[in-house]
Amino acid sequence: MSGARLSRRALLGGAGAFLGAAALAAPRRAAAFGEGSRIDVAELQLASGTLSRPNAWTRLLLETVQTTSVECTPRVVQLAPDDPALFSHPVAVLVGDGPLPALSERAREQLVRYLSYGGFLLVDDATGAADSAFDRSVRSLLLQLFPTRALGTLSADHSVYRSFFLIRRPVGRVATHQVLSGVPLGSMHPLLYSQDDLSGALDRRADGLDLAACVPGGEAQRREAIKLAINVLLYALTSNYKHDQAHVRRLMEEGRLE
Repeated sequence: MSGARLSRRALLGGAGAFLGAAALAAPRRAAAFGEGSRIDVAELQLASGTLSRPNAWTRLLLETVQTTSVECTPRVVQLAPDDPALFSHPVAVLVGDGPLPALSERAREQLVRYLSYGGFLLVDDATGAADSAFDRSVRSLLLQLFPTRALGTLSADHSVYRSFFLIRRPVGRVATHQVLSGVPLGSMHPLLYSQDDLSGALDRRADGLDLAACVPGGEAQRREAIKLAINVLLYALTSNYKHDQAHVRRLMEEGRLE
């Protein structure tokens, strides 16, 4: 476990300056990070089925800086799920539009450790479809990672919907599902899942113009999607930092960690 402890230390070092429960105590404000702990985004990349949308995440980070007092670095890195460098990035995303290949045992074990030690993963179905090959792959993968923790729809009063903005209708590029789902660990959800192509609403072309139209709600829907994305980022940082030790303890009790 010495390597795992080092990984946990590296991960929490990335978010440690964020002041946990106090971060959102003041209305519509969040505590600032120190210079050495600015937040970026890690995109998980597999051999097939995944997409890279760095412009979407750069936009999210910049919007977060402009809207809150959270300090972010507008940087996106692409990593494989078994890359130890993942533990240096408290926030990760997995965007896809096709069936995912099988993950190695090492990759699966690292994702479980990453999520249980305070990391956060947003999974985003870029198809926006009701039943996609990506969606089926995600559900199969989550059963492998957390066989005792079912993916479920978040309640309307879940804290992610009020971590900064008050979100009444979670949407993305499309508004087919209008919910987020998540995998619970302890009292929070270190993995959230959007089936409405949240990143598609944020994505931009190289010239800064929006890449895709939001349907059916147009620009008003895009603004709501941006608000939701900011909420997800703030929820990831505050909740995970506060509860990471409880996650580890619970998974150890279940025999999921050594």
